[in-house]
Amino acid sequence: MALVPAIIGAYLLMQFGIEKLVNPFRDVPREFNPDKIWFLRATWRCFYFLSFSTAYWFLRQTIKNQKRINQMELEGLQAEREKAELEKGLVRSQNALLQAQISPHLLFNTLNFIYNSVQDVSPKASEGVLLLSEVMHYALQRVHEDGKTDLQYEVEHIEKYIALNQLRFSYPLHLQMKCSGRLQGKIPPLLLLTFVENTFKHGDLTDPTQTACISVANQQDTLHFSTSNKKRKHHGGRGYGIGIQNAKTRLREFYDEQDYTLTIDEDEQRHAVHLKIKLT
Repeated sequence: MALVPAIIGAYLLMQFGIEKLVNPFRDVPREFNPDKIWFLRATWRCFYFLSFSTAYWFLRQTIKNQKRINQMELEGLQAEREKAELEKGLVRSQNALLQAQISPHLLFNTLNFIYNSVQDVSPKASEGVLLLSEVMHYALQRVHEDGKTDLQYEVEHIEKYIALNQLRFSYPLHLQMKCSGRLQGKIPPLLLLTFVENTFKHGDLTDPTQTACISVANQQDTLHFSTSNKKRKHHGGRGYGIGIQNAKTRLREFYDEQDYTLTIDEDEQRHAVHLKIKLT
């Protein structure tokens, strides 16, 4: 409100100046002496334009505020929908968790029954059932809140997986596993097993002159993991691509680029993996 007198004064001065400026250019210049009527008319005209411009400004602000309110309401509805979807997802996850808790319980009880039933009949079969039970127990329960597992459990799981595969075949599998350093730290569960599974699935482990090798080492809080094996000439599998691609995806999800390196070396005869991860 304090600006209104100033605006009116500025408008009157502007009108006075325009009249003085334009008057000499008229065909018949007229004498200009501002009187009370001129001031009233100019003031009224100023109020008219001021009211019109103020109304226009308020209209624009109202439209702008209404758009903002509509946008906020739209975002609120979107947030409500997302919240509803999250709640539905939570319910589904809770149901899946209950099912997952029931299924392993049934599985372990069944494996325990089979183990007790065949222990006296076939020690080899009972050993296989026991190893399978321990492998399944690790895969389902050895995970921390951050989604990782202890490195030592991962190594133990690999050793049991190797022993389980040794029991499956009547002929010996030529594979060596070496571990060095203190196996401490955490890694994504079953990550290393992906490469070990590829070794069993696609590697030729029957040639004693080209033994497959698995190496796990912890050097200065850095995991050094490698596999090397002779390629199987003919196999029904789809190759190394899918398993390794899944491993690469998991590495990107858990680590920054500077925290790990993965190198794949292969030719027509051999396949080798070299993985290095900073342990936490």
